[in-house]
Amino acid sequence: MPDTAPSSAASDDDSRDIAEFLGNWAEAIVSNDVDRMARFTTDDWILVDQPGAISRARFHAVVADGSLQHTSMTHDILGITRLGSVAIVRTHGRTAGTYLGQAIAADEWTTDILVHGADGWRCVLTQLTPRAIPSEET
Repeated sequence: MPDTAPSSAASDDDSRDIAEFLGNWAEAIVSNDVDRMARFTTDDWILVDQPGAISRARFHAVVADGSLQHTSMTHDILGITRLGSVAIVRTHGRTAGTYLGQAIAADEWTTDILVHGADGWRCVLTQLTPRAIPSEET
């Protein structure tokens, strides 16, 4: 069955703007500064991860109290689809840090839904999927 949903690849300008947005957001997260991080998401932003849906308030609370600290974060953009003022961004992300004092690292596929408004891009939803790493054959 053919796909008839309206879809378009992002323009080169959109792609640069979104790449810059993601880079700046990653820097804000690694800064562990909740006020700086808040500029990149809507008030109702949701992070969907293995434990389930995590609200912006909950995510920011564990960063603010030091339970979760990020030391690095990168994103390789795999694709961007622009639908009017909405962009769906698919990346391969890598993150390192600590949670409750224990080292953590993530290698995952990410999907971000961004909206463009008067203040630029903001993320509404982030979906994380752990990247399956093939086991070594014995």
